[in-house]
Amino acid sequence: MLQLAWPLFVYVLLLGLTGAFAAWIYRRTSHLNRNQRLILTLLRSSALGLLLTLMADPLLIRTIYRQIRPEIVVLIDDSASLPLAARDSSRHLAQRLQRALPWHALQTAQLHLYGFGATLRPLPDDPQQLADSLRFRQTRTNVHQAILEAYQRHPRLQAVVLISDGQFNTGPSPLYEAEQLGIPVFTIAVGDTTRPRDVWIDRIETNTLAYVRTRLPVAVHLQARGFAQTEITLVLEVNGQEVARRKHVLTAPEEQATISFTYEPDQPGLHHIAVRVDPVEGEFSESNNGESVIVRVLERRRRLLLLGAAPEPDLANLQRLLTQNADLEVTTRVQRDARRFYGGPLPDTLDTFDLIILAGYPGREADASTLRRLATALKHVPVLFLLSPRTDLRRLSVLSDALPARPEQILPGYMTVVFQLQPAARTHAIFDLPNGIPATLGQLPPLRTTPSRWMVAPDARLLATGHSLESVDGVPPVPLLLVQERSGHRRAMLLGSGTWRWSNLPASFDELRIFWETLLDHLIQWLTAPTEKQYVRVRPAREAFGEDEPVRLMGEVYDERLAPVDNATVTVDVWDADSTRYPFRMEPVGNGRYRLEIDNLGQGLYRYRAEAYRNAERIGADSGFFSIGAATQEFKMPWADWNLLHQLSQRTGGQFFTLAEATELTAALQRTGLLTPAKKPVRAEWRLRLTWPPLLLLIVLLTAEWILRKRFGLV
Repeated sequence: MLQLAWPLFVYVLLLGLTGAFAAWIYRRTSHLNRNQRLILTLLRSSALGLLLTLMADPLLIRTIYRQIRPEIVVLIDDSASLPLAARDSSRHLAQRLQRALPWHALQTAQLHLYGFGATLRPLPDDPQQLADSLRFRQTRTNVHQAILEAYQRHPRLQAVVLISDGQFNTGPSPLYEAEQLGIPVFTIAVGDTTRPRDVWIDRIETNTLAYVRTRLPVAVHLQARGFAQTEITLVLEVNGQEVARRKHVLTAPEEQATISFTYEPDQPGLHHIAVRVDPVEGEFSESNNGESVIVRVLERRRRLLLLGAAPEPDLANLQRLLTQNADLEVTTRVQRDARRFYGGPLPDTLDTFDLIILAGYPGREADASTLRRLATALKHVPVLFLLSPRTDLRRLSVLSDALPARPEQILPGYMTVVFQLQPAARTHAIFDLPNGIPATLGQLPPLRTTPSRWMVAPDARLLATGHSLESVDGVPPVPLLLVQERSGHRRAMLLGSGTWRWSNLPASFDELRIFWETLLDHLIQWLTAPTEKQYVRVRPAREAFGEDEPVRLMGEVYDERLAPVDNATVTVDVWDADSTRYPFRMEPVGNGRYRLEIDNLGQGLYRYRAEAYRNAERIGADSGFFSIGAATQEFKMPWADWNLLHQLSQRTGGQFFTLAEATELTAALQRTGLLTPAKKPVRAEWRLRLTWPPLLLLIVLLTAEWILRKRFGLV
């Protein structure tokens, strides 16, 4: 079909006018003979006609039919579980798969071969190289992701051939996603559905964060089949050293049991905790007899600086409570005069302490230089202020920027108040007491406080107030216990004295006698807990990776407004157990996210530290750990699940085959027309103005006319 930019009659009319115009021009040239006039008229009319034709933009449209080969993806389970389910060696199984499928008949389709486990791996297009390409080493199986990713790579996909044992241990069930894609899945089942006699550790449950000299419970979930009345031995190892050994008798043909261990770390760091079952005679595989986790052990011991205004009962009681806590290293200094302290001079570096407790400090003897040093240190160190009768509120104003409240109006004297919790306290971590908040809290001895007025910081939380025993109606309660968290730093204030009485209650007040001790311990824990805002977060995809899979680290970088940073330079240093350093750089993926894949790391425990910079300015850092080892996940279910493969083929309109029936795949694909090339109409367009010959012809015509005109004496 030919199309013009103008109506056809307009084009014909203009074409005739150009011819008439050329004839009229040369008709008036009297000294030319008839043949010369005819040649020049033809050249001029041809050139003008060709130019007019180019301006009309003729478009030739025709439809041609091309044969499109159907696209079929073959997904082959390349995980470590397939040889176990097939009861075969990896090499022999790969050869069986290469021989079993009708590759020659499938060549009429456009085949895409992939091996899959946790990730999708392209295989050679030549099926004869299949046996050399399959390794069966992937440590996880994600059928859902394999089907979804195959469709994303090949949007014109018409069928999927899935060769698997039907077991998956990563990702959701593939049934729903495959059904939604609307692509038939033809499944080929590999392996034996018989469940063998075996003993394996299903999982280990414990805390990922622990503390030195604190017992850590380790729960081991064990499964066994076919070993009734058999005694087995479980061994707990930490960093390769045996710590404990337990015996357990299996009583049922199929048993699930939980065996408990306890472990008390004696030093901080990363602890690799592994539990294994000694091999049992007759079990199918020993590869699933172990499981491991990584626990980060922290040093609970904290360095405290206790500053007292003067010797007094509250200070003595506070010293007693702190020194009996083995997790605290307390440095005590009590003001003696303007320049001296009981216990020695003030430490040279104050910001190395984990917490500074001001027990009535500053008093009247505190000098200005010490207060300035203290104010500088409190910009970085958490502080707990405890009011006492020896406190000088005017000197305390120097430290007001580092406290949740400051004295607004200083009044002389003291008043007696009753300690009363506010609703905010019942949801705060400080009052998450082991036995709950005592119902008899109102029976605590009253505290002494100042009648001065306090200006509470807007971001401070009031957890307790004091109600005066002599107050009249309309007099507001005074603040007693306040906490504050600002820019990653925590502060707390108790604006009352007399807590020594709480610790010396009669035995009949057993619950209240330990209230101050417990509250003080919780205050110290809350104040010294890490609270730094993380502008840089880098985490591994999981803590344990198989030896043949890449280690994936995902990172996020934010600025102080918590807005994503896309142009940061994120470096990652990885250290192995021998402290060998491996430097890497993360790749940006947009919206403040970064990623890194690390290959070819050996088995072992690794720690990493990531730092982010923008324009040579440090944004922040993060650290963590991961391990690489022989994964056991694939060995826990060494049998085939044909039920999943049946459902997958049935729901998607495909068909189920065993490996012995794989030759029937060709007939099934032919019946559904999936091996028949489709004829696709393709619209072909040809535009005259987009080709060079018309332009060349136009130049030739005009050049010939000009040469002849010159030869005929018209120029």
